[in-house]
Amino acid sequence: MKQRIITGTVLCLILLPLLLVPELFPLFQVVMLVLAIVASFEMIRLYEKEKNFPRAVKIITVISSALIYMSCLSEWDNFVQNSAIESSVSVRILSLFNLQIGFLPMFLIVTLILLSCIVFCKNFDGGDIGKSLTIICYTGLGFGALTILRFLGLRFLVYLFMITTTTDIFAYFGGSKFGHHKMCPNISPKKTWEGAFIGSAIAVIVATLIAFFYGDIFKSIFNEEKIATLFSNANGVSIFWRGNFDHLNKFGQFMAILGISTFISIAGQVGDLVASKLKRTYGIKDYGNIFPGHGGVLDRLDSAIFASLALILVFVIL
Repeated sequence: MKQRIITGTVLCLILLPLLLVPELFPLFQVVMLVLAIVASFEMIRLYEKEKNFPRAVKIITVISSALIYMSCLSEWDNFVQNSAIESSVSVRILSLFNLQIGFLPMFLIVTLILLSCIVFCKNFDGGDIGKSLTIICYTGLGFGALTILRFLGLRFLVYLFMITTTTDIFAYFGGSKFGHHKMCPNISPKKTWEGAFIGSAIAVIVATLIAFFYGDIFKSIFNEEKIATLFSNANGVSIFWRGNFDHLNKFGQFMAILGISTFISIAGQVGDLVASKLKRTYGIKDYGNIFPGHGGVLDRLDSAIFASLALILVFVIL
């Protein structure tokens, strides 16, 4: 426990300035890219419990994860006009090599290279391609989604982690107190349907209330007149997608945010089960030990990665 507290404190001291200080946004993106690469190695280590990857495939997989991560930001910049991402580190790096292309072309390139590895790399077959693509998509897209949320606004990362963390905490306590029906005993024996419901219910209520009254809270703090709900047009969010909630009445806005929060909470729990399923399948306790007392990168961010992809999906649909 002492080690977990020390590690958590150090991480907070490192990450908080990167999140809060605008001038450190480029460094934040570099850190996220490094975490994506570390997570790729963690998943390679996971799959190698069954069968070793050729060295060339390891290198290609890790580099591909980094390229997919950077192409996500380039894709978002093309999808959204006048976004803050156009000046991001990833977009600039890709531009230097004339690689400012979106996710789909980059993914096709990566897929063709991996298919070619069947011919040129020994002990690499069709099943291994699926593992490499899983690593690339899970880490590249996942950390890309988290970075995009930060560029859209710190409030969205706060909203995301508020939901996933609150869901996790109250699912644990709710399951310990009231849990009787196992959710997925073959994946996570301690998780129960009662705990999952209690965790999501509390997280959704808290996150929805804060998101809905976001404007009222910060109006008084910053003395601004044009701050409304977290997802409304009044705080400038609608420049990132074509839809917004301004045409809805207050009740409609509340129900829309309630629906989004529910979706994100469920996605976070599914993400946690996905990570647990992979670990149980390959017989490991943690993905890594980069964070003493906490495990690896994926052990700490499994729910957030899945939930961030779900939230980005909501933005794209809207």
